[in-house]
Amino acid sequence: MVSTAVFEERLRRLLEEERPPTGGLPLSDIAAETGPVLPLLRELPPAHEDDDFESFEFRECLTVLTLLGRRLALLDLTPTGAVKVVQLALEAAFDHRGDTQAAFGDRAIAAAVEGFVLGREEAVAQQHEQRAAACLRPMRIGPAAFGLVFSGVHDAAVLSDAVDALGRTMLDGGGEVALVDLSQLAEPNRERAAAVFAGDEVTRMLGAVCFFSSVGPAWERAASDARIDLAMLNTCTDFAEGLRRALDASGGGRKTVGTRWRAIVDRWRGGS
Repeated sequence: MVSTAVFEERLRRLLEEERPPTGGLPLSDIAAETGPVLPLLRELPPAHEDDDFESFEFRECLTVLTLLGRRLALLDLTPTGAVKVVQLALEAAFDHRGDTQAAFGDRAIAAAVEGFVLGREEAVAQQHEQRAAACLRPMRIGPAAFGLVFSGVHDAAVLSDAVDALGRTMLDGGGEVALVDLSQLAEPNRERAAAVFAGDEVTRMLGAVCFFSSVGPAWERAASDARIDLAMLNTCTDFAEGLRRALDASGGGRKTVGTRWRAIVDRWRGGS
């Protein structure tokens, strides 16, 4: 029996000859990603009827090809490049079995394209999440006060990172008071509540105090599910109240509120 190494070397030669578009990714990396599918391809049984493709061997191979297509998308290959890589893998594995290659090829490409689409959607979703998370940055709202305004829908891990960043910013900037606003943070649940209200513990470790604004009924229920006693925290009904209390606690008062934060307060008050 021909060893797997022979087929892997054949794939590497085909990649070098064809030079499919890889977006700058080394061909050696493409070969490494594609190599694991070669043993499955070359060990497929003969297939002549549609029913033959329902066997475990073919279904397993199609699943792996779907995963390969997803991986190639995450590596940022173009659809054309991904299809070409799969075609070269088929050629490397089926060089001595043209009949099976011809019968299986369309299904193999379709499986890889399906995986590629899923991978592309996943990559786009990750990019959007990263961009949204990048906006969750602490901002100075007074001489010794910092604010963190949450907005959108985020995983608990992203919220935890933002709260940790608030703590680091306060430590570096001499912060004594924090304001965390929840009015624009969607889909309260137990995990998100635990991540957000951890801001109290973070600020306490710094010898500071934290106010939470816009803590409505939905967040109260989520906090209860997370076994967080909101009566022990500094909560406010809306952003304007939270900002006032945070600035008063830091000794800043109304005069320290900059133009940017005045605009935010006005928006939360409905433009009044």
